[in-house]
Amino acid sequence: MGRWLLVLIVMAAALSACDESESSLPRLEFSQFGDPTDSPYCLPYPVGQTWTLNNSYSTEGSHRGRFAYDFFMPVGSEVTAARNGKVTETRGQYRDDDPAGGHENGVFVLHEDGTMAAYLHFTEAGVHVEVGDEVVTGEVLGLVGTSGTSPTNPHLHFEVWEQQNPQWYQSLPGNFRNAVGPLDLSNGLVTDAAYEAVDCPPAP
Repeated sequence: MGRWLLVLIVMAAALSACDESESSLPRLEFSQFGDPTDSPYCLPYPVGQTWTLNNSYSTEGSHRGRFAYDFFMPVGSEVTAARNGKVTETRGQYRDDDPAGGHENGVFVLHEDGTMAAYLHFTEAGVHVEVGDEVVTGEVLGLVGTSGTSPTNPHLHFEVWEQQNPQWYQSLPGNFRNAVGPLDLSNGLVTDAAYEAVDCPPAP
């Protein structure tokens, strides 16, 4: 009897430890990209254009664990604001043939809820806005290039962070309310699929 009581105590302790461990795990709702009609974002390129998604959220590669999108766009393509906000930083000094990490030209836009969007891999001198500018959805921010870690693959890298300081960021999942193309609610837009930007209704 004493032996079985000891076994039951050990099993109860193990179950308790499992419950405690599970309760300390992060909630998994972050992996759901949500209904596009509820999104505050429009595609970051002009209405009427269609571009292919090179890369999205992934468990491997350069987007491992990051809720980021890479849109294939030829050099010189216009990048537009996906959401209203204030420009907090711009980079336009790096050459298109400069492959160094951290040398990605681009624009950083702070939104009213404290999140920040990064638009990266602009061409040299291809930024069309200045720090302090208030931009609106659809406004041209600059032109696509190959600066930084994109020397032979021109594309726009778009990513949203939960706070302003990119050194301590948590990227956020999201969809676009004007994107016409396939959708996976667990992974967002689908890699290698094309997305047309249609008229973007006002944010909900």
